[in-house]
Parts: sequence; C-alpha cells; structure tokens
Amino acid sequence: MCGQFDALKYLSFLKTMLHMPDMPDVMTYGETLRIAPSLGTSIVIENPETGKLGLLPARFGLIPHWYKGSLKDWKATSFNARLDSAAEKPVFKAAWRYRHALVPADCFYEWSGTKTARDKWRITRADNQPLAFGGLWDCADLTEGTIWSFALLTRDAGGDMSAIHDREPVVLHPDQWDAWLRRMPVDLTRSAPLKVTSEREPAPGGLF
Repeated sequence: MCGQFDALKYLSFLKTMLHMPDMPDVMTYGETLRIAPSLGTSIVIENPETGKLGLLPARFGLIPHWYKGSLKDWKATSFNARLDSAAEKPVFKAAWRYRHALVPADCFYEWSGTKTARDKWRITRADNQPLAFGGLWDCADLTEGTIWSFALLTRDAGGDMSAIHDREPVVLHPDQWDAWLRRMPVDLTRSAPLKVTSEREPAPGGLF
C-alpha cells in the first residue's frame, strides 16, 4: 500500500509539461503537504465538460459516485487501487473507465521491518524530477455534501522497492501524462527510476 506521500509544492514542471498556463506555480490547496488517507490535496484531471486539464481539490481515499451515505460511515479502504483488479472492482470500475488523474508528489514513504522495529523509507524519482502517480478520481453526493476524491494505482514492486515492500504506486513518465489523463492506452507496467533513501542513519553496509 501507499498511504503517505508529500504533495508537490512547486508545480512549474507539471505546468510546462502539460501545457497548462493557468496552473499556479505553487500548491495552494490542503492544510499540509504530508498527505495521508482522508486528507486533501490537488490532483490533475481532464474536465469532463470542457476537455481541458486542470487542478481539482480532492480527498485521498476514493468515494464512488454511487455511495449516497455519510462520509463517516464509509469504512472501505479505498485509497489504493490495484492495477490488476481496479477495472473490475465496484468501487473503482467507473473511475477506471472514465476518470483518470495525475497525483503530483515530491516523494512517498514506506516502512519495513516488524511492528517493534520498523524502518522508514523515503522514495523519490532517481532523476530528482517530480513524481506523478497514476490515479483515479470520483465525485459523490453524500449527506455532508458533494465530495471529490481519489485513489492511487498500485502494482507489484520492482527494483529497490521490492526489498522493502511488495507493492508500489504506479509512477507515470512525463510522456505518458497527457495520454493517461485522456484515457488513452498507456503502459502502466513501465518501470519508473526510483531512489530509496532511509529516513534514519543507515546500518553499516546499508540495505542497497
């Protein structure tokens, strides 16, 4: 699972790559840049009505459009969508077909080890460019009002990630961003160059 990431603060790279002159240069939505389930951040989507790309403030943890209850009563763990099953899962099925997102981030975090001896790892792109996770979004009319929300796609971990976790978020390459947002065919198994760094002093010899 990928349950914690740092939202991308400076958006100029995305703004240039996606040809979005109206995108702000700095992330302005959200109470914190450290995003965990139920917190909000801005994601990039294609506006269903205009076809233009834009930022959408959304909650981390997808609530499907067909759910009409209260947010506090939504108990499903829906912040990650498995690449191998999202197209069939009732929670993600419509979003997989119609509503794709990019989730911009500086890094994400994973933990390894036992409950009593856990190691925290910070993962970035190896080339130091921003991360753009492949995501799904939806809009639901709840008793509290309308809410926009999203999930991160995940796949089997590869490379250095496989040493610390069995799953990793789908990180899209810049040349895939526009196609993914417009629901065109994209190779979501294509590996991204990731760098894994310990959040504490490494043990002698290191893990990698």
